[in-house]
Amino acid sequence: MKKRFRYFIILYRVFIIMLLVAFISFKLSFAIFDTVNASTSANWEAFWESAKWMMIYAFALMPANLMFSYIKADTTKRIVTRMKTDYLSAVFEKNISEFQKDNNQQYVSAMTNDFNLIEKDYVEQIINIIEAIVNFLTAILIITLISPIILLIGLGIVVFNVIISALSSRPIKKHNKERSEMMGEYGGFIKEILSAFHIIKTNDLESRIVENYRDRSEKVQHKKYIIDKIMSYIYAIQNANFSLIFLVLMFVVSYLTIQGVILFAGVVVVAQNVDNIIGPVSQISEAVPRILSVKSIFTRIDQTLKNQYVHEETLSFDQLNTSIQLNHVSFAYNEENEILKDVNLNFEKGKKYLVIGPSGGGKSTLLRLLRKYFEPNEGQILIDDQNLNDIKKIDYFSKIANIEQQIFLFEDTLRNNLTLYKDYSDEEIYDAIKRAGLEHFVKQHPDGLNRLILDNGKNISGGEKSRVAIARGLLNHAEIILLDEAFASLDPKSAIAIEASLLALKNVTVINVSHVILEENKSSYDDIVMVKNKKAVLMST
Repeated sequence: MKKRFRYFIILYRVFIIMLLVAFISFKLSFAIFDTVNASTSANWEAFWESAKWMMIYAFALMPANLMFSYIKADTTKRIVTRMKTDYLSAVFEKNISEFQKDNNQQYVSAMTNDFNLIEKDYVEQIINIIEAIVNFLTAILIITLISPIILLIGLGIVVFNVIISALSSRPIKKHNKERSEMMGEYGGFIKEILSAFHIIKTNDLESRIVENYRDRSEKVQHKKYIIDKIMSYIYAIQNANFSLIFLVLMFVVSYLTIQGVILFAGVVVVAQNVDNIIGPVSQISEAVPRILSVKSIFTRIDQTLKNQYVHEETLSFDQLNTSIQLNHVSFAYNEENEILKDVNLNFEKGKKYLVIGPSGGGKSTLLRLLRKYFEPNEGQILIDDQNLNDIKKIDYFSKIANIEQQIFLFEDTLRNNLTLYKDYSDEEIYDAIKRAGLEHFVKQHPDGLNRLILDNGKNISGGEKSRVAIARGLLNHAEIILLDEAFASLDPKSAIAIEASLLALKNVTVINVSHVILEENKSSYDDIVMVKNKKAVLMST
């Protein structure tokens, strides 16, 4: 969220309409001055003329204020929406490896709680300050034209409240940062207990979880209570100051009236505009600590977007021509957990490979390296003799299809879940459906491809989800298909048929990680890779 000023360019809309409101208010004040002055001097002709303009400006002020309210709300909406959209776009710039290591709740907290605070305590307050400054300067101008002495009092109000705002911002900033961090952990805890609902119910853990939830909720609410308490002290000091200033101001105006320095009409105008001096200063005094307190939240949000490892990708990738090679590749998720060590493999274009080995032996890790999710700690993965690290992700991902056991489906139509919002002909879609064994699934529902898939496929079986994932891969016309236990949820008959369909694809490289070997198709593989004891070798060698 750095360079935040770019989001506020559209504030010119608020400023322009605020100037219009200020101009009308200015004209209205002096129309009132002329009307009162004419009435005290019994000049009826001047009275009716000035009264006419007073009514015109008064009526003009209503639509102008309505327009300002609309522009203010619309501007806030646009700024916050763009901030949220840019944040999500930046999240997708994270390295897959680093994103998977993070707690997803920090992103959820940022896009909900943190941005709610940013909207309330940052964006809205900046707009309030613009409004307050324009109102304050307009009132100062009006009152200065009545009596310049009152200007000094207005400046005194500003200086005093700026000092209060500066002193009060530090503790608020500290507590807002702590509360933001607490909300991230709090949201993660809620997500965890809801995900473990069946475990909690079946193991009689309700009372323990509820007690834990109560303690966490109390801590979060107590932190908010501390923030509100500090703000209430600040507001109390400011309100006392405003009351004192108002009394002093009215005393000075009354004294100047008695001395004949200003007219009675001037007293009326000053009384009308005194709120536009005290009110804006109050707005600014409240807004400044809140704006400064959000700085820590922006810092926290920026930290969630940082990639610890940044590698410039310079090479394009059009197609696989010869092979994928692993040269002396070693990988560990951390220093104490080496998964692969000095692996040398060669996957030739168009050939089919079955990757087997014991659970936890590194099969899925090997696939993650081939998918460009992670980079080797040592060695290189070469695509046609080009380092995979240097190949642009967007190019490489467009040429591979990932079919996994853990499948995600959007809450959308079957068609969109198959095509992933890309354009394919019906002929291409139905061909993929047929080869993935989805024909009966599509035909049995009256909506066909327009059938609604609920939250991550809650209304379909695990086998049907697997077929959808396989159809995606076939539909993508990928040159490299990477499967990770893709047939685990399928019945044996379907698994054999779909695997055979994939193995029959010409000029497509298939690398299938599986703990189940289907004997019917085993001979269709060009080679089998055994991953075991940190090594990966071709069985034929």
